[in-house]
This record gives sequence, C-alpha cells and structure tokens, in this order.
Amino acid sequence: MTISLTGQTIIVTGGAKRLGRAIALECAQAGANVIITYHSSKAEAESTVAELSALAPEQKFAAFALDVSDGEAVKNFTTQAFEQFQNIQGLVNCAAIFERTPFESLDENDFDSHISANLKGPFLLSMSFARNFLEKNSETNNITASIVNFADIYGTRPLANYIPYCISKAGVLMLTQSMAKALAPRVRVNCIAPGTIYMPNEDKVGFENDELLLKRIPSGRMGTASEIAQTVLFLLGGPEFIVGATLPVDGGQILR
Repeated sequence: MTISLTGQTIIVTGGAKRLGRAIALECAQAGANVIITYHSSKAEAESTVAELSALAPEQKFAAFALDVSDGEAVKNFTTQAFEQFQNIQGLVNCAAIFERTPFESLDENDFDSHISANLKGPFLLSMSFARNFLEKNSETNNITASIVNFADIYGTRPLANYIPYCISKAGVLMLTQSMAKALAPRVRVNCIAPGTIYMPNEDKVGFENDELLLKRIPSGRMGTASEIAQTVLFLLGGPEFIVGATLPVDGGQILR
C-alpha cells in the first residue's frame, strides 16, 4: 500500500531526533511539508530541517522551539503554524520523556514532569490543532485531518521502576479514545503503542540484559525507528475508517 501525503503539512513534535526525526523523514518522503518542534535540541532540529530540505527541496520545512506543556505557547505555535503553512492535516504527538524512577527515590517532580510532557502536552496540542483545523476548514467538510498519539505497551503493563512514565502513557490511551469520539469524523485520532525500539548509537536505557529482553519478544528482535515511522504514515494517510485505535508495534512483546 503506497501512501501519499503530497500537498499536506504534518506537525511532528519532538521531531529533531530519534523517533521524531524518523517520522519527519518518512512524511517528507511521502510528499508532505513538515513542521517539527523541539524543546532544547536546537542544533539537532536545524540539522533535521537541513536533511529534510536536501531530501525534498521542493517541499517546505520548519522547526519551532516549544514547551508542549505550556498552554499559551502551544496556542501561539499552532496559530503561527496554520498562518504560515497551507493544508495542515496531520499532528504526530511524539515528544515525550522516559526516565528511570525507582520507588526509593521517586518524588513529586518525577510525576509532574512525566505527566506534563507525555500527557498534558498531547492534550494541549490535540485540542489546539483540532480547533485551528476545524476553523480553517469550516466550509470544506470533505477535508479531514489525523492525529497520531504515542502511548507504549507499558501503558497497560506496568514497570516497577518507571511508575510516572507508565501512568502518563496509560493516560494517552484514554486521551486517544476520548478525543477520537469528540472529534470524529472531521479529525481522526489514533495511537501507536511501541515495544522496545532499537536506536543506533544510543544506550538502551533500563534494559541491561538484552538476552533476557529478546526472550520476551516473540519476533526475537527489537523494533526499528523505520517500522514506527511507517506505522505513523499508515495512520496519517491510510484508511479513514480507523478511529480511536491503538496499534501495538512491538513484535508481540505485549503477549508475554
């Protein structure tokens, strides 16, 4: 199935590096203009925009600094994006934090930081994106948009040393379903729940025993950023009858 996003503009939060960068590249290859946001990774964001521009010089790309948990900043960013770009039809809420928080040292700041970045951020962005999209396309009912959230298989299977993270991702699952019901049919909202994803040249945080981990994945390997990005592309431009769904991309890891 070949999916084209030609003529569309897609917003990817956390698009400067890691999974967000892979998603931005996949969207660009599918013909989309891409807006990425970053929090503190300015150099990586500029590098990603340069890479996107070299890949597709006829398309438009931009990077914005954004604290996704700041409601006023989110409103300003979304308004500016819709003013500067045409045909914004996709939002990928990829920005997140994943930090080890053992119970012995767990505190209120750990909880607040994970909820703010991983749950409040997607809530604020989805709300602002949908309102701007519906206002911009109030006279064209045939144009639809798509929001893709990022949960995690550990949103339903808790990890003892990642309590705030797991809680935040469980919230994303309900956020997806609630927003999907509220915004259908003009804006489709769906979700991806990745398993363990291998990122080249990066430490595998929290997974010290690869052999034990791989025994828990029926496919026998970790996932790749490309596989996540391809799934995002499918939800952005694929069948419009998929609404409120959460797709596990985990090699069957959730089954163990």
